Amino acid sequence: MRPLTYYIVLKPVATLLRQLAFVLAPRIVPTPSSTLLIPSRDPKRSIKIHVYSPSSPPKGPLPLLLNFCGSGFVIQGHGLDDDYCHYIARNTDYTVFDIQYRMSPEHPCPAPLEDAEDVITWVQSQPGSYDRSRLGLSGFSAGGNVASSMAANHPGPFKVLVVFYPVVDAVRPMGERVAPERGGVKLPGWFMRFCTRAYLSGEFRGRGADVRVSPILRDVKDGWRVERVLGVSPAGDILAGEVEDWVKKLQAGREEGGRFLKIVDCERVEGCGHAWDKVAEEGTEAWEKKMRVYGKVVELLK
Repeated sequence: MRPLTYYIVLKPVATLLRQLAFVLAPRIVPTPSSTLLIPSRDPKRSIKIHVYSPSSPPKGPLPLLLNFCGSGFVIQGHGLDDDYCHYIARNTDYTVFDIQYRMSPEHPCPAPLEDAEDVITWVQSQPGSYDRSRLGLSGFSAGGNVASSMAANHPGPFKVLVVFYPVVDAVRPMGERVAPERGGVKLPGWFMRFCTRAYLSGEFRGRGADVRVSPILRDVKDGWRVERVLGVSPAGDILAGEVEDWVKKLQAGREEGGRFLKIVDCERVEGCGHAWDKVAEEGTEAWEKKMRVYGKVVELLK
């Protein structure tokens, strides 16, 4: 049974935020190669996937990048990464799965993590179709949290983890979230607090320090079965500090990583804020930085 706060606070505020996003956010119509429905652990539902196929896919099992969109865990953003997914598919031999995971407060933690786990389980059950040695993860903002949580806690193994401005430390005080630079889009503190409250409103209430919610707290020796890691940190974003602290922690623990964590890098993007790549216009400096960072992802996948 849902608590009273769901009906008088969480659901109404989430509905209002979604309506505002519908009016104010840039309208993106995704154009994937195809759409796929993957079975979930709940036999009554399936998980929607946008599939982006390379123009010249390799023979045999396909290398695969699983992508998770930004959402704040509250506002459905599936399709916002259309540019990114097309770019990866055009410039590598990877097929990209852009995954629609469930939103809070209707489906709080661990629902998005379970959706991610179900997709990974399905992919790994088909070795004739997908190359398990070249399975990668990527994500943006809240989706970066989902991708990082999988890399930190799922046995994998994973070839690559690429995360753009992710939340990796749910217990970090808002007062410590200060952007290195002025300017750029910054997530308001009230929005961050609401999204966290909505996401952790179910069985994970009060469990922000759980390593599935805050991947930065997962020790290298206990997880992180991923070979290459790239964290993207816009300097105008209040999440920059935790992203860079997380990368430093992985770099410091590389010796314990064994055959994993061979490459661990952080790309700070000066003069840009949260989700800058989603609003950058072609011909601008922001666009050039977007393409440069997307190019780094391509190099990491090769």
